[in-house]
Amino acid sequence: MKAENAEAAEAGFPAPVRVVVAAPQPDRVVRAVTNLVAAADRPVEVEVVVHGAGLDLVLGEEAGEQVPRLLETGARVLACANSLSGRGLTADTLVAGVGVVPAAVWHLALRQHEGWALVPL
Repeated sequence: MKAENAEAAEAGFPAPVRVVVAAPQPDRVVRAVTNLVAAADRPVEVEVVVHGAGLDLVLGEEAGEQVPRLLETGARVLACANSLSGRGLTADTLVAGVGVVPAAVWHLALRQHEGWALVPL
């Protein structure tokens, strides 16, 4: 995605649209992010922040299929450390490529403060 952003900047597009997706439920995330990136007519940066029941998206066999599809869109996938801890899990249980933020609510608030658009699913 970064190479695409550089090419778009050279072509005169404005700075990337920055979108953070709050994903407390895993069922619609992949389709929503795929549609978002496909529809974008300018560079876009996407972060998907999973928390609560949304952790199921990045754990287990189903995650083995879903997370790579998200990463292929160029999105960053981040799990809430508080949600992991609440379920007795650690970062080692996450699918490869998934990062961790200390608290989903803080990360979402910080991104909004930085001007990112929040898309709650």
